[in-house]
Amino acid sequence: MDMKSMNKISYGLYVLTARCGNQFNGCIINTLAQVTTSPNRVSVTVNKGNFTEYMIRTSGRFNVSMIDESADFSLFTHFGFQSGRWGNKFYDYALKKAENGLPIIEKGVCAYLSCEVVQTVDLGTHTMFIADVADGEVISDKAPMTYAYYHANVKPKPAAASVGSTGERWVCNICGYIYEGHLPDDFVCPLCKHGAADFTRMDGGAEEKPSDTASADADEKWVCEVCGYVYEGALPEDYVCPVCGVGADQFRRLG
Repeated sequence: MDMKSMNKISYGLYVLTARCGNQFNGCIINTLAQVTTSPNRVSVTVNKGNFTEYMIRTSGRFNVSMIDESADFSLFTHFGFQSGRWGNKFYDYALKKAENGLPIIEKGVCAYLSCEVVQTVDLGTHTMFIADVADGEVISDKAPMTYAYYHANVKPKPAAASVGSTGERWVCNICGYIYEGHLPDDFVCPLCKHGAADFTRMDGGAEEKPSDTASADADEKWVCEVCGYVYEGALPEDYVCPVCGVGADQFRRLG
């Protein structure tokens, strides 16, 4: 099977938010779908490695904010490139609550839904939550953002190669930013602010910067299509991205 055909499936992009006790969290998903109209029900599928999955499974409630084409990359770095297990994503983020007391996103979204879980389906690495839509509101008339639009217009393109470039290409394991040319030891990623140690050379050249992925002489390289994290070596079927929490099905082989 040509796995590239899977990339032709159209997806929307959303911020999934939940609450457990007094703690709020949110993550980026592309799995919202309406399953019935009467009753009005939707489904979301969330990787079990995501802290938001635990919150929804515990509380039985979630909100979904629908990202529109006005959103910039900072929304994805904030909710997609860090884990709520290790930091409060709403600590320095303007918090607005829906009627159900759960967060919703105001900037860069065109609508939101508030949902109550009625069924949980265990899919192995992921959990599918089927939920009744209890409330919702249209915020703007801007077009919803698709996964294709994100890659074409929002996700940063490779940095321009400098004069006298060595032909090297380096990818940030955290946010997916690509640097062309010889990577200085003191380089800092302009998007996520991680240093050169978190970059991996993409062209198979020697002297790769250290990373927490598999051995440097591995033949295979896989990139997470959600956050840009790069894994080296044979990708296990049950692998979970350590940055954004998605599973192996969201990785694409490089080269």
